[in-house]
Amino acid sequence: MKKQDVLQLFNGLQAVSNLPGAKWSYAVARNITKLKPEVEALQKAYSADKDFVEFENKRIELAQKHAVKEKGNPKKIKIGNNEEYIIADKDKFNKELTPIQKKYKKAIDERKKQIDDFNDILKEEIEIDLYMVSSEYIPEGITPAQLSNIMPIIEEKK
Repeated sequence: MKKQDVLQLFNGLQAVSNLPGAKWSYAVARNITKLKPEVEALQKAYSADKDFVEFENKRIELAQKHAVKEKGNPKKIKIGNNEEYIIADKDKFNKELTPIQKKYKKAIDERKKQIDDFNDILKEEIEIDLYMVSSEYIPEGITPAQLSNIMPIIEEKK
């Protein structure tokens, strides 16, 4: 299993951890416990250092300042899983952003490298002894999307 699969499985298990059934709950809790140390290590490897966080906060503050306002609030648009501010005057925004980017160039470059390294880590294989649960114990209320994220722990009933 790749480390990126560990993250997906962990998130999937958390999403179904409130579904009923003693055997189901035991299997979910046991697997969360097994995966948690690896997930915490991955989260630590991904966290940005304080200089990059400082840059990002200044960039966001600047984006809010230059964003199109709707009822006095900066307007955002959803792009994929992210939200971005709709900038009214991109030239003015970029002019003010450039000195901030120059000041934090080292932090930005280090963050890009960190993300590249993290993406390489996610492709690494890892051995985890998962606790399997029989398909007969899958709760009635589970959705196909929830189920697809936790398939590695489901043992097909024969």
